[in-house]
Amino acid sequence: MRSTLISAVALTALVALAGCSGDSGESASGANADACTQFAAAHDELTDLTAAGPVDGDAEKWTADKDAAIAKFGPLGDSASGDVQTQLQSLVTALPADSLELAEPDSESGQAFVDNSAAVASACESDGTTITLAEFPLQKF
Repeated sequence: MRSTLISAVALTALVALAGCSGDSGESASGANADACTQFAAAHDELTDLTAAGPVDGDAEKWTADKDAAIAKFGPLGDSASGDVQTQLQSLVTALPADSLELAEPDSESGQAFVDNSAAVASACESDGTTITLAEFPLQKF
């Protein structure tokens, strides 16, 4: 009887602990889901701007628009957690100071952006949020 009571108490405690850990995981995934969705939108905005090039030859506006799109990546790492946060921070750290570098032929920073974006998407998927990213236009010689 005594071993049955101990087993029942242990089982109840295990179920309670499992319930607690599930709740904290869901809230982290919820924050990451939002960060992942915002990342995909910012990525696709930057991709569209880069692919389109300067409208009516206005390179200054084009550069300002790309810089504004790039600025959207910075805060996303602060709102995420775990591997999603790590990958977002790696992407932000590797972004060039001059957004024109992303569109140069054989651009190392452009390739790093593509690789880091894929790593963010993979981390998001592992966390439970699948995102689809537009193909960034890398120019090759």
